[in-house]
Amino acid sequence: MVPVNNINFKNKTILITGGTKGIGIGITKSFLKLDANVIVLARNKPSRNIQSKGNAAFFVECDIRDLDSIAKALKIIQTRYKKLDVLINNAGGAPLADSISASPKFHQAIIDLNLMAPLNLSQKVAKVMMRQKSISNIINISSVTATRPTPGSAAYGAAKGALVNLTKTLAVEWAPKIKVNSIIVGYIETENSIVHYGSKSEINKVAKTIPLQRMGKPQDIANACIFFASPLAEWITGAALEVHGGGETPSYLDVAKPK
Repeated sequence: MVPVNNINFKNKTILITGGTKGIGIGITKSFLKLDANVIVLARNKPSRNIQSKGNAAFFVECDIRDLDSIAKALKIIQTRYKKLDVLINNAGGAPLADSISASPKFHQAIIDLNLMAPLNLSQKVAKVMMRQKSISNIINISSVTATRPTPGSAAYGAAKGALVNLTKTLAVEWAPKIKVNSIIVGYIETENSIVHYGSKSEINKVAKTIPLQRMGKPQDIANACIFFASPLAEWITGAALEVHGGGETPSYLDVAKPK
């Protein structure tokens, strides 16, 4: 058993999709603090290098929805690094859209980004990981939309639900060489929260619906990723860890006073 305060990722290589903003940059900086070699995949290069504790992330331009782009990115990564220890499929998301009026093209794009891209990238990375001597990790970032109805997010919720199922299947298929786990993410406050919720006041109102009385932070999700990637989780695979502050207070409590 490894003591918590001794967790370190020195000489470990971590690949993170969408690691330049939001939850992703929080994950990136957290692994940099633990001395990992961190590679970030995204379509757009950040305006400045992502650094923490004197360590900098290595950026590789990649559209994870495109198989040729994935192949080029992995070629660059394998030339620079000897191995891949952890893949974190973080990139994803979707704008709100009424399911009856959204186009089939829109729905397909959401599913491609949130389900097919993680599947295709995981498959390519797994072929590399299978040739390595050490145990590797794949961590899929899902959402509470995977487990409850979310009006305006039909395709997104369906894709994130499928991602959890995919995680469990790959965990069985790729054991014991690769552990595959997912994180069901709740409401997280990021730099884009104002755009989504409208104002700080609205964010505070949403926070009040959460049992722990606050929105999550990118660091909360980063901590879960660190746990899954560490020796502390060496006998955990196929899991779906809910990181959502307790979820949402049941709406019936607003109108009923159960004894």
